[in-house]
Amino acid sequence: MPASILVATNEKKWLKKIIEEKFQLDIIDSYSCKRLSELLSKDLNLEINYNTIRRIFEVVKTKSNPSVYSLNILAKSIDFKDFEAFKKYIYKFDNDIFNELIHLSYERKKIDHQMMMELIKDLNSPNWEQIYLIKNVIDLCIQLQDFDFLKQVIHLEYNEGNEEFLEKFTVCFQRLYFESKNKNSAVNNFILQHIATSEILQRILLQVYVSEDYLNDFWGDWLAATSVNLVHDMEVFKSVLLCQKKYNKNLINEAKELFVIAKNAVLNSEQMVHPILLGRIAAWDKILNASSHHPPLYFNQITSSFDQACYFVFYYRLINVYLKPKNQNGILASIDLKKLPSTLGAFDKKLLNKFYLTSSLYYHHLAEFEKAKTALLKVDEHRLDVWEIDWFYKNFKLLSDLYN
Repeated sequence: MPASILVATNEKKWLKKIIEEKFQLDIIDSYSCKRLSELLSKDLNLEINYNTIRRIFEVVKTKSNPSVYSLNILAKSIDFKDFEAFKKYIYKFDNDIFNELIHLSYERKKIDHQMMMELIKDLNSPNWEQIYLIKNVIDLCIQLQDFDFLKQVIHLEYNEGNEEFLEKFTVCFQRLYFESKNKNSAVNNFILQHIATSEILQRILLQVYVSEDYLNDFWGDWLAATSVNLVHDMEVFKSVLLCQKKYNKNLINEAKELFVIAKNAVLNSEQMVHPILLGRIAAWDKILNASSHHPPLYFNQITSSFDQACYFVFYYRLINVYLKPKNQNGILASIDLKKLPSTLGAFDKKLLNKFYLTSSLYYHHLAEFEKAKTALLKVDEHRLDVWEIDWFYKNFKLLSDLYN
């Protein structure tokens, strides 16, 4: 069976547009797809079934991706060597227009909303070059204070099916976070006004830029303002972190009420709740209720070594910060380190770094100094999030000084 690939919306759009222009044919129904198939066979000796054309251009709905073979035929029909050559052409063309439009916007101090949105609305699988173009657009909106267009950007459709989407879009929205952190009230108010309706803002500014050090500041305000119906685990996430905020203010009864909401949200969730959140809840179960579960709450439900590692990082850190226990719980010994993945994306590499750092601290507290040093040697200090909390950096420095 020929290899299939995911084709971005704008790639399909340009492929269809150029084919239609060359063959003077609107590809709108089965008849036009059949006609195109006949033209390609007769005039160019290129064979492709009209049903394949229907599926590629979504005349009929399909869940399967087109084959490289079929895409190469269509690319050849419009004088490209193959589909890859076609993609390089359209992206250079789009990017040149994009750069020119951004330049003009700075010159005129005004964004052409319609033209700019035409360029970015279909980027549900952008490459890194396009990501930095979108970042430039967001930065442009902030500089020109064009919050009307920024509102359109933050309501772009979130592409849950693309694993790289969140990682890439995290780069785009950096400035929104740092402007708010640096007391830009206009940006902060914009986020407060729209975070309840923007899935992208919730996933990035809340669930990626987790900022526990700012729970009593701008980030805690965002958390309180958000809704819980766009992201499947947002009710768990929101409740357990607001529980922490209340505890920090010594509002113990209110913290317990939020903790119950978080636990019920886990119980009622139709999808798997991330082990990080389960680790957080298990920690607060012990902090608030003096829980003696062994192993802690939810740990036995987690089977993957990497997921167990994520759970351990957040459980142990919270216990360490709020209880400073002398007796450790021993769950680290249950994690099979040999099964931890060696190939990971950027986000997961950060989590693994935190795991080794937390493990080092754990062994240090047990006076198992060789194990502590071995774990510390696996930590890359450049892969510890700068925005989350300074606990990781403080302990990395502490352990590095001890085991240097």
